[in-house]
Amino acid sequence: MTPATPGAAAPGPGTVWLNRASWGRPGDPLVVCLHGITSNASSWTDVGPRLAERGFHVLAPELRGHGESPRPATGYDTATLLADLRRVLPAAMDVLVGHSFGGYLAQEGVLRGIFRPRALLLEDPVSHQPDAATPTAMLEWDRLNLPRTVEGTLELNPGWSRKDAAGKILSLEQVHWDGARAAFAGNAPWDQRPAAARIAARQPTAWLLPGTSRFVPAEDAAALVGAVGQDSVVTVEKAGHSIHRDDLGAFTALVERLHRKAAGR
Repeated sequence: MTPATPGAAAPGPGTVWLNRASWGRPGDPLVVCLHGITSNASSWTDVGPRLAERGFHVLAPELRGHGESPRPATGYDTATLLADLRRVLPAAMDVLVGHSFGGYLAQEGVLRGIFRPRALLLEDPVSHQPDAATPTAMLEWDRLNLPRTVEGTLELNPGWSRKDAAGKILSLEQVHWDGARAAFAGNAPWDQRPAAARIAARQPTAWLLPGTSRFVPAEDAAALVGAVGQDSVVTVEKAGHSIHRDDLGAFTALVERLHRKAAGR
């Protein structure tokens, strides 16, 4: 467990203290990375050191029920998940990254005024969840079918490093599946798509998408371009859902580009 972050909020009722991974030097430009459902901080095992080499301080909290954070039976509603994050993170940061369900939380945090990043990167975010049945089925498939070996994980994700694969296996061992269902399905339905232009107007924002996404289908991607402009939607055609694992260079370059844009450089 890392020490308290300067500027983080005081504990609120029902919140838990989240485990965090960190890379780089405190005081350098801060990048906060929010992982997706069933994942943990090891999702950023290659991202953190790469960004630290480029002069960033990276914080990667683990949501309740994930990684080494507490695993309570309740508290997986959006408001409490955000309150947990607010407890261990400052409101202001240089770049906020949200991947998958972390992209949902990042957008909600910005819209509710909980996070005030200078720049925002949404990586294949789950901006629309029409019902609870779909995410419940997704999680059950993952629980029963995702590989639990490095070789099997790399076969499914050939662009990943062995550390990425090992981290994914660890995250599947650590996750509190009931809590993950409560977060991913219990908060449905939601639809952040109409708020895209409003989100982008608050800070430089980029949507980073794979060539084919089950969370941002082609018609949603086209509508997104219409709402925020082509320059704000970046597609990595050969990447899968975890673009930061499949193409670390493209991901890192986009973080740096957003940081420069926010700084006016």
